[in-house]
Amino acid sequence: MKYIYNLAFKMALSATIALVIGESLGFKYSTVAAVIAILGIQDTRRKALIVGRNRAVACIIGQILSLIVYGILGNGAISFGIFLLILIPITSRLKIQEGMIASVVLSTHLLVADKIDLPLIINEFGIMIIGIGVASIANLFMPALEDEFRKDKIWIEEKYKVILLKMSKSLLTQTVDIDEQKIMDDIEKNLIRSNITAYKIVNNNFFKSSSYYTDYIAMRRNQFDTIKKMRKNFERFSMPVDQMKNMAMFLKRVAEDIRENNDCKEHLYRLEKLKLQYKNMELPKTREEFENRAQLLNLLNDMEDFLNIKRNFILNNKIYCSHFSQDKC
Repeated sequence: MKYIYNLAFKMALSATIALVIGESLGFKYSTVAAVIAILGIQDTRRKALIVGRNRAVACIIGQILSLIVYGILGNGAISFGIFLLILIPITSRLKIQEGMIASVVLSTHLLVADKIDLPLIINEFGIMIIGIGVASIANLFMPALEDEFRKDKIWIEEKYKVILLKMSKSLLTQTVDIDEQKIMDDIEKNLIRSNITAYKIVNNNFFKSSSYYTDYIAMRRNQFDTIKKMRKNFERFSMPVDQMKNMAMFLKRVAEDIRENNDCKEHLYRLEKLKLQYKNMELPKTREEFENRAQLLNLLNDMEDFLNIKRNFILNNKIYCSHFSQDKC
C-alpha cells in the first residue's frame, strides 16, 4: 500500500492508466495524455490542484490561439513561431507556466494536421482531460505525515532540553561540551526537514485549518535563533561562579520543567525576579565587571525572548495545543 504514495510509482501508474483510457476511447495521440498525467503528479494536494488548474487553462488558451493563428496564417514554421511568441508571454503574465509545455504539444497536433475540424479539437480536449483527470485522482493519495511530524517534534524538544542543560552547566564550569555544536547542527537540520513536512501537511488539507504545524516550526526556529544568540554570549563570560549560580539554576529549571501546554508564565515571572536581583547587585568597579554585567543582561533578555516566543505561540494556538499531548515549553 505504501507504494501508492511513491511519486515514481504514481507517475508510472498514472501514465499507464491515461494511455489505456485514451486508446480505449479511440483518441489519437493518447501518449500525450500519459505525458500530461506524469507532469501532473505533485507532492501535495494543494500544489496538484493549482498545477492542474493552470495546465487546463493554458491548454484551453493554446487551443484557441492555435485556431486563430493557424486559421489566419496557415500551418507552417512561421505560424508556429508566432503562436509561441504570443502564448509564452500570456502564460507568464497569467502565472500558468506549468501548462505551457502541454499547450504547445497539443498545438503541434493542429499544426501538422491536414485539416483542423471539430473531431480534432474534441480529440485534443479529450486527451487533456484524461491526463489532468488521472493525475488529479492519483494526487488524492498522499501519505499521512502527522505521525512523522510528532516524532520530529518530540526529538527537537528533547534536544532543546539537552542544550539548555548544557548551557546551565557551562555557566558554572566556564567550559563548553565537545558535542554541543554537533547537537546544534543536528537540530538545525531537523528543523529544516520538519518545516518541509509541516508545509506538506498544511498543503494536503483543504477542508480543515492545519496552520498549527507551520506555526509550531516557526516558533521552534525562532527559539533556535535565540539559543544561538545565547551561546555567543557564553563565549565572553568570565564572571565569578557564585554570581552565575542563580542563572544556571534558572536555565536548568526551564530545561527540566518541560510539560504539556506550558505557557511559560511562571518562568517569565521568575526571570523578572532574577533581573531585579541582578539589578540590586553592587555596581561594577572595573571595565571587565561592567562588560560581564552587560553580557549577563543580554543573556537574560535573550532568555526572556525564548520564553515569550513559546508563550505567544500557546496563546495563539490554544485550540490546537489542547489536542497535542506532547507540546512542551
